Amino acid sequence: MDREGKLSLDLLIGLSIFLFTFIFVANFLPGVFADVRHEISLGSNSYRVASLLVEDPGYPLDWEYRINTSNCNSKEFRPGLARFDTTTRYNNLNRTKVEKFFELIANNTCREETRKYLGLDLSNVSWEKYKFNVSLQNLSDAIVFQGGDKIPESGQIVMFERLVYLDNCTGLSCDLIADRCVCKLEVKVWI
Repeated sequence: MDREGKLSLDLLIGLSIFLFTFIFVANFLPGVFADVRHEISLGSNSYRVASLLVEDPGYPLDWEYRINTSNCNSKEFRPGLARFDTTTRYNNLNRTKVEKFFELIANNTCREETRKYLGLDLSNVSWEKYKFNVSLQNLSDAIVFQGGDKIPESGQIVMFERLVYLDNCTGLSCDLIADRCVCKLEVKVWI
């Protein structure tokens, strides 16, 4: 009786096909879900920025008077557009803050500082530096204010939209509903 171990040719071929298929699938699957992870990241960032802008009065509370295009990179601030008297009024925007915000993001240096303070510049931690564009529109989609990075023709862009009230819409094309000035705030984020 022969006591040497032998492998059959069928076993070797089957094992080779199995290993080749396993390695191929293991390398292929992460690429399938990469776009989904990327889209989730963009969606959460656009939601976070929109919420921060409409639910926060900013820091300091009077940042719109302290920050301008000449000192935006030397003073710390967090842009928030919510109206604040003694309490914050969510979805009720202060027109002075709105105008200052769009003035700042029209300037390249201030746009980079604003991107950092909105949490969209992660280049010091990872390779990601999100681009953003914010617009305030009336309900017929006519643009009242717009600023930020130029929106690309193609690519993965995620938009989050919120209906907001403006405390003063004199001279603006926002809609009046029940004696309140109503607009849409759109935040678009992409890489």
